[in-house]
Amino acid sequence: MKNETGNKNAYETLRFLATLVQQEMALHSSICRDVDLDESIEWIEIGSGGFGTVYKVKHKDRGFVAIKLLRNPGNINELYKEAECLAKMSSEFVLTVFGIYNGNKFPEFPKGMVMEFMERGSIQTLQKDLSGPPPLPLALRLAFQVAKGMRFIHSKNFVHHDLKPSNILLDNNFNAKLADFGLSRETMSVLSSSGQSEGYPPGTIQYMPPEGFALNSKIVRSFDVYSYGILLWSILSGHVPYEEYLGKPDSLVKHRIEAGDRPDVSLCVIELMESCWKQNPSDRPDFNGIRIVQKLEPIFSVHKAGIGAAIQKVLSKLEQNQSGSSSQFSQANSADLVPSPTPENEEQNDVVDHPSDRIQQPSNLVGTDDLTEEEKVTIVDDMRDTLIQKNTKVMAITRDLFKMKMIHEETYSEIEARKTNQDKMRELYKSLRASDLVKVAFYDALKQREPNILNSHGGS
Repeated sequence: MKNETGNKNAYETLRFLATLVQQEMALHSSICRDVDLDESIEWIEIGSGGFGTVYKVKHKDRGFVAIKLLRNPGNINELYKEAECLAKMSSEFVLTVFGIYNGNKFPEFPKGMVMEFMERGSIQTLQKDLSGPPPLPLALRLAFQVAKGMRFIHSKNFVHHDLKPSNILLDNNFNAKLADFGLSRETMSVLSSSGQSEGYPPGTIQYMPPEGFALNSKIVRSFDVYSYGILLWSILSGHVPYEEYLGKPDSLVKHRIEAGDRPDVSLCVIELMESCWKQNPSDRPDFNGIRIVQKLEPIFSVHKAGIGAAIQKVLSKLEQNQSGSSSQFSQANSADLVPSPTPENEEQNDVVDHPSDRIQQPSNLVGTDDLTEEEKVTIVDDMRDTLIQKNTKVMAITRDLFKMKMIHEETYSEIEARKTNQDKMRELYKSLRASDLVKVAFYDALKQREPNILNSHGGS
């Protein structure tokens, strides 16, 4: 009996080692050894987590990279699985793994994963450094890039399963890359015959859908869609979902989610997030078929021209706070990955073109490009009486806001039902109270439709 047990254990050990060898061979073209690193540059610890410690290291050929060393050598199989997963995710919106580290810098931690170094940390650290959300054009670009990244990994039959701000890393130009695939699973290969996962690990509770709390919950794409809705809310609001429960038992948040409670949409109103976090998974949109990307693209296109100014505003804020470095040293927040720079302009075949939905941002208004979101909100508030009396393009602007998903169909109908422009404008102002995000969108639409009114307002 002992011999049988011993033989079985030996067999399992050999099979495990064979698996590791196969995984390492798959990544062998990118093995990184100490000789490949610049020994004149010290390793800088940029963070640590339960899985390991991440260092900023100078590679002789690649420049600065991030190397994640395992805290527990017993997790090496998980490391190879994550590296292998990332190797399949060759996309400008997904972090790139360069290969496996096999060296002696720290003899007790000889194995690690080599990743691209992400200079600006994560969305989470950016929000922390800014004490709120990034400027609207940048926030929308981040949301758009995450959506395109999710569309890509779903097209490869993977789910992420832990979509949240700390797992979205940022390059030097604040382009977003999906990170931390430690919980990721290939939806086709890991399902049992019943369509359920076996022992599937949980994600982050604030971003989990109600069905995700069930034992042996299914590994399906709608899980990620729900998480994306909460992530979109967090990006635009700058808040942590259910932050009033921080430090309290997770069961309180779980109960709220299962009861249908969601974050406060008055902080930022976009219909897309509400459709993503619907209680019933079958009612949610999806990333495949470009449905989510298609809905977000018209909103992003309105503000795309303001990205440069938004980034300058962020850099100025980071300098004032003397906290720009904290973002740089936060890649280990997810204790994983890294990818290649994302081009400023997204690929044309990834963008759904809606000529009639676009709101071009003219540059012929004095000082327009220099206005902050706060200044736009102030102008909209200050010009209330003037706009009620003089705005003759109320329905055109209302249609613009409706196409951007800033107002609901019921609101559109209420405005349309009013007989005079003045009454229509009064009704529209009720919707503008919902959030500053809606006011900024209204300002941009007004700038296109009624530039003379803005020009009469002190050179706005």
